[in-house]
Amino acid sequence: MNENLSDQVQKKLRKLYLKDMAQYLEQALAKAQKNQSGHLAFLADIVDIQIRARKRRSIERRLKIADFPRNMTFDNFDFNFQPSLNVEHLKDLMELSFLDRKQPLLIFGKTGCGKTHIAAALGNQACQAGFKVRFFSLQRLLVMLYTSLADESTDEVVASLNRFDLLIIDNVGSIRTKPEYPSLLLDLISVCQDDTAFIATSSISLEDWGTVLGDPIVTHAIIDRLMHNAHIINIRNGLSYRTEGSN
Repeated sequence: MNENLSDQVQKKLRKLYLKDMAQYLEQALAKAQKNQSGHLAFLADIVDIQIRARKRRSIERRLKIADFPRNMTFDNFDFNFQPSLNVEHLKDLMELSFLDRKQPLLIFGKTGCGKTHIAAALGNQACQAGFKVRFFSLQRLLVMLYTSLADESTDEVVASLNRFDLLIIDNVGSIRTKPEYPSLLLDLISVCQDDTAFIATSSISLEDWGTVLGDPIVTHAIIDRLMHNAHIINIRNGLSYRTEGSN
């Protein structure tokens, strides 16, 4: 294949939105010539490049949409620091079967013990595996739902959230609540629970959720739905990464 024909093929590959194959074509040709590869091996090589590139971009898009607070993965998580953490249970959860089963995961622990890191790391792993994930602090989620009341778009917002495979609600604790918040949260969980898995982190016990949200009766219904078939990680007696370090 001469240079002119190579340029033509590259242009046609780009027209077919196969830009990675186009960029790799010259290198693949040189590699095939060096290894004396057959036509099928050459084709398999450049197709594999395109597939890997698309997979990488897809993961990058899912991570961007998820909007995790910062780089929290299991690669930078210290499994040995937290003596009260059930590591075996956590590693079972890392297989992500709870997502396929739409099971909630509730993570309890005092401030700084790693709840958010675990939740975000599971979300990151889910993105890598092809799941659609969205991360919110509870306050941010409730503000978004409350804002949707002004233009009566709440149903549309909830429907958009229902398209995710996993919703992470971080920091159920001290919030600036409004009377509408508990019902909005209940509506979201009720609509999504059959289609979406939830992870919720909390620095307070379930008994205190009603006080924080401001409506114990509605909050009881929220807890009832989240607790159904739920996994629990309890590190309330754990150490704090912020004050006690992670050496």
